Amino acid sequence: MTISVLRYIVSLPVNLTFVLLAYLLSPLLAAWSMKHGPVLPGKWRWFSTLNADLDGYIPQRVAGFDPAAKGFKLWWQRTRWTWRNPCNGWQSELLGVDDIDSAFTVKRDLPLAFGFYLKLWLGWNPIKRGGNYYPFMFQVKPQRA
Repeated sequence: MTISVLRYIVSLPVNLTFVLLAYLLSPLLAAWSMKHGPVLPGKWRWFSTLNADLDGYIPQRVAGFDPAAKGFKLWWQRTRWTWRNPCNGWQSELLGVDDIDSAFTVKRDLPLAFGFYLKLWLGWNPIKRGGNYYPFMFQVKPQRA
C-alpha cells in the first residue's frame, strides 16, 4: 500500500500536466478530426477516451450532443468530448497498474449543502476503461445531486 501511495504522489503532477495539455490541445485535435475522422491516430488518442472515439457521445446518448451535427457544431462537440474525458489513454497506458490488488481506490460522494456533493475519486479505477491497465484516477469536484 505504501508503494502505491508513493507512486500516486509521483504520478499526480504528471497526470495534471497531461490533463492540462488535453484541455489546450482538444480544439486542435477536434480540428484534425474534422478532416480525418473521429478516431485520433496513435498516442494522440490517449488525450481522449480509449473506449470511444471523439463522437462517443452518439452511442452514449449524452445530453447536449447532436448526432446530426456538422461543421462548427461538430467541431465544438468533439472539443467538449475531450474536455469531458481528458487523458483516459495516458491514465491507463502510462499511469495505470496491471494489478489492481497492488493499488488503492477511493470513490466517495460526500454530501454538501444545498443539494450538492463532493465527488472524490483517488487512486486507480478498479474497472478498465478500454485500455490495458487499471487507470489512474484524480477527480475532486462539487456536483449537484
